[in-house]
Amino acid sequence: MYKVLLFINTVKYLKWQQVYSRLVRKFIKPKVKDKFNGSIPKRSAAWEALTLYEEKIDLHLNVSFLNQSKQLDLPDDWNNEDFSKLWVYNLHYFEDLLSDNADKKSKFHLQLLSTWVDQNPLGYGNGWEPYPMSLRIVNILKAWLGGLEIDEKLFKSVHSQVSYLSSDLEKHLLGNHYFVNLKALLFGGIIFGNLRWVKVAEKGLLLEVCEQVLDDGANFELTPMYHSLILVDMLDLFNLTRAYPDQVSGALISLLEENIPKMLTFMEAMAHPDEGVSFFNDSANGIAPTKVKIASYAKTLGFKFSAFDSNKVQLMDNPSSGYISAMCNGNKLIFDASPVGPCYIPAHAHADSLSFEFSIGAQRVFVNSGTSEYGLSKIREYQRKTKAHNTVEVDGKDSSQVWSGFRVAKRACIIERFCEVDCNDNIRFCASHDGYKSLFFGGCVHSRNLTLTDNCLVVEDSLIGSFSCAKSRFYFHPDLSVQLNADVLTVLSAEFILKCDLTGCKASVTESFWYPQFGSSVGNKVLEIDFKTSKLELSFEWTSLEDLEIEIA
Repeated sequence: MYKVLLFINTVKYLKWQQVYSRLVRKFIKPKVKDKFNGSIPKRSAAWEALTLYEEKIDLHLNVSFLNQSKQLDLPDDWNNEDFSKLWVYNLHYFEDLLSDNADKKSKFHLQLLSTWVDQNPLGYGNGWEPYPMSLRIVNILKAWLGGLEIDEKLFKSVHSQVSYLSSDLEKHLLGNHYFVNLKALLFGGIIFGNLRWVKVAEKGLLLEVCEQVLDDGANFELTPMYHSLILVDMLDLFNLTRAYPDQVSGALISLLEENIPKMLTFMEAMAHPDEGVSFFNDSANGIAPTKVKIASYAKTLGFKFSAFDSNKVQLMDNPSSGYISAMCNGNKLIFDASPVGPCYIPAHAHADSLSFEFSIGAQRVFVNSGTSEYGLSKIREYQRKTKAHNTVEVDGKDSSQVWSGFRVAKRACIIERFCEVDCNDNIRFCASHDGYKSLFFGGCVHSRNLTLTDNCLVVEDSLIGSFSCAKSRFYFHPDLSVQLNADVLTVLSAEFILKCDLTGCKASVTESFWYPQFGSSVGNKVLEIDFKTSKLELSFEWTSLEDLEIEIA
């Protein structure tokens, strides 16, 4: 019965289009519908070429994806999933065409692309799945626009890939997968002069940009990592429309011009002072281009971008996505008062409602556990659970019912949220969610208040309703020394000392792991506190070591 309810609470949110498309894909297989006419496309001199990635593969076929390295053994490795399917996907992306030293490897890249064409026959293997194919099509065409000399053989292959993709759009998934499908179709349509591809792509993008970019600039999947990826997609599309201004409608150009600045602002709001992404939902460093490179790309295309002034008290409320962030005395707090994501595609959601991350200066202090892999592993299951985040777990349950690799059944809803800066420049966040409520068995509502001042963060949690046990967790960055002695928590960094009086609390500091990148885990510490009543209030206070030395002297 449990599995039946789990399934019902998962599929009831799907769009009819997703269900219909899944059925269609079972019976109608994609194929190449368009014939390549043999002519080499005309390259636009207006394209702004920019490198976005670090080197992924060297001249000796040594490759490194997701922090897992090997020397390629082709053709076997094109579909060798010993590391993971995502690792193989990365092999087929060809992001190295846009790496920092790509201009010195043109001959090597052309040879590798030719090898791909010879060893990946039409429709066979991971390379012909729509997501990696979409990324590869765009990366090849962007490299060509940037100066890579492609011959007729490769152009014919890319043309076939676009044609194949045009009958294999991922409407059963939607979200970021469908977006990059449409992007690849527009690139192919404009460069090869195929009006059908352009028409399908532009019609879809006009709808998807409005759907996937919220009013506050957030990508609707509500993960900072995917936000950065979609922002790069938007910049690529704008770059393309500038290079070929007569090939697209003014409506699409206006939509890009309107939304890119909002997305840049949201990226800044969700980044830590160390320039890395925050780890809400499926987020990790090393997948999307860095914030610095994205900002440089945007400025090259004429968009204005400026970092927030860390010396000012600033509150950044993003009501459409639900995230709230603030700067105070150079310190940054980011709070998740968000839904799990779009109801019909919560694939990258975690059960992290009311979690937060916090940096003192450039040093991260409280960190969510992160994401190191996809799939069906125990680690993947753990990383999505409430207990892997800086929030409250009630009765051993998750705030949202995450299961399998990318599924969510019953979801927490934010039932109230509020933020303000008071007359004393104190910043206050508060929000509540109903993820622990049950229609038949009571349960409780979790409410959290966060108050940030120059040198103090107060965390107040309340559980309103019935529950048996509850636990609050606070994960610390691995660079910090964390100790609990005589009911006093002491956290030491190279720049500051942070303390919290835990007198009267049932508290412990235990070993854990932080997962900052795919394929990576780093040991860290977690503070766990059991609720004795329905309320728990903690005050974390810190002093810079420089100020402490002056005070002692």
